[in-house]
Amino acid sequence: MKVLVVTSTFPRWDSDTEPSFVFELCRYLCEQGMQIDVLAPHCHQARKYEQMDEVRVYRFSYFIHRWQNLAYQGGIMAKLRSHPTNYMQVPFFIVAQLFAVINRLRSEKYDVVHCHWLIPQGLVCVLARLLTGKKQTGLVCTSHGGDLFSLKNRIFVYLKRFITKNIDELYVVSNAMMDYALSLGINAEKISVKPMGVDLKYRFKAVETVQRDQNRIIFVGRLVEKKGVEYLLDAFNQVKLNHPDSRLLILGDGPLRQSLEMKSKMLGLHNSVQFMGGISSEELAAYYSSAGIAVVPSIITPSGDQEGLGLVIIEAMGCGCAVVATDLPAVRDVIDEKTGVLVQPGNANQLAEKLVFLINNRDYRKQIAVRGNEQVNSHFSWDNCGQRYYKALMEFKRD
Repeated sequence: MKVLVVTSTFPRWDSDTEPSFVFELCRYLCEQGMQIDVLAPHCHQARKYEQMDEVRVYRFSYFIHRWQNLAYQGGIMAKLRSHPTNYMQVPFFIVAQLFAVINRLRSEKYDVVHCHWLIPQGLVCVLARLLTGKKQTGLVCTSHGGDLFSLKNRIFVYLKRFITKNIDELYVVSNAMMDYALSLGINAEKISVKPMGVDLKYRFKAVETVQRDQNRIIFVGRLVEKKGVEYLLDAFNQVKLNHPDSRLLILGDGPLRQSLEMKSKMLGLHNSVQFMGGISSEELAAYYSSAGIAVVPSIITPSGDQEGLGLVIIEAMGCGCAVVATDLPAVRDVIDEKTGVLVQPGNANQLAEKLVFLINNRDYRKQIAVRGNEQVNSHFSWDNCGQRYYKALMEFKRD
């Protein structure tokens, strides 16, 4: 069976720091016997074609190579918000991606096209199938959160309805996304919940050789508005008053890094907060294993952007961390009051209070860490999540 995966987020090279969940799904499906071709944006220093494990990766150019700056390092929406000049690359990106998808469809006989994110990939793939007349080729889309929750003006709502009307199936990664999709009037028969998985068997598990520092708090994620790191710094400033020895490790990169580093210095936290930059997924488990608490302070932005699921919660729990997360609808698919600690989004005072509580109560912290680990291993391993995608995609296999 042949599957074409169209995405705007994918590792650019080995040991890249970009989110790897699309690649992990592709690799799992290859292990089940599928042929997976990936079409992703090109960027400076990346190869135009390569094979990563068993996955064949094609990268399309959309602007002058050295200046291609729309995808990666925070994502398209974050790039547009932080640098409005990037808007000039949007039409070039969409047209180039459209021609690249058409070229793939004419070069190979795919059973199904699996696009990630409704906009722009969903729109591009719908247009490509219409223009090539490949109606016999299945078309499914996985929405990851921001593409569904944000972009709320009439034009984008119309586009979402147009896309979902012209694809065969829509997969969303949480029940909260399912509810929101239904509120837009999207056909319920086309929607199903299929979360991304995490490699909890080999990669995201506690590293026994790493000493866990009970005074270390860790954050992992893109440094963009919806991740709520600004509130985390305010909260950690209060934590330091009670626990001067506590340390905060911030892993990730993005357009807000410079302003967040400046805020850390203004609060006098520069000796207690470390900005580590992007870390490859291969290295993350050791960092998680070195921390007593993982914090996920995500918020809902004014545009409506928010978490679609919260894979970093799953990664942290897999590595034995106690987790403090903000109480967002999608996050509750992963964590509740028995498996972690929930706080109100954007409430720095409450976040500080709960962090201090966990630092002071080591036994309770260990209890929720154990329960959280059991929860994610039973629901979010690739053996579980990958099989859902495998069975769904196999329905499009031609005889």
